[in-house]
Amino acid sequence: MIYLVIVLSWIVFCGIHSITASLWFKQWVATRFGKLNRYYRLIYNGLALLTFLPVLWLHRMAPVDYVSSWQGSSWIGIVIIAIGLAVAVTALRGYDLAEFMGWPLSVNQSGQPALRQSGMLSYVRHPLYTGIVLLLLGIWLLQPSWSYLMLLLLGVLYIRIGIHFEERKLIATFGRTYQQYRERVPMLLPRF
Repeated sequence: MIYLVIVLSWIVFCGIHSITASLWFKQWVATRFGKLNRYYRLIYNGLALLTFLPVLWLHRMAPVDYVSSWQGSSWIGIVIIAIGLAVAVTALRGYDLAEFMGWPLSVNQSGQPALRQSGMLSYVRHPLYTGIVLLLLGIWLLQPSWSYLMLLLLGVLYIRIGIHFEERKLIATFGRTYQQYRERVPMLLPRF
């Protein structure tokens, strides 16, 4: 029963997050609520957090039913979690965090944004997602239960679907420049 509730919580999170991330919904909010639109990113992030916290809580509260007789490895899990956190934090440092979170509330109308391709973005196109995937993998390696396997697989699936739609927006924004970048730089795993 708990696994059904977990899946339902993922459906609610993914549905709300996907709708609020869509361009048509953003445009609808802009036309419907006018000046309140400048708070959109802040509200979007808050809503994403509020709808994802129950997902995490349910995974944490699920019974510890191991996938196999192996009961995980603390040191491997912690190392992978630490690497994932380091990648995610380094990726976030490449962005304007205030803008990323929804601050400043004034809308910057300084023209076309530039496509960032330096730092971690020269190795993978989505380093924040790479860090999140590593974090989820580390959690599962720490405690390889069915619940955390679901967290890993559903998280990776949702990230992959999100990348598809995010890249469509990036191609619409940056055109051939993004297509060339996409041909040159891998999505999540760097080439060595």
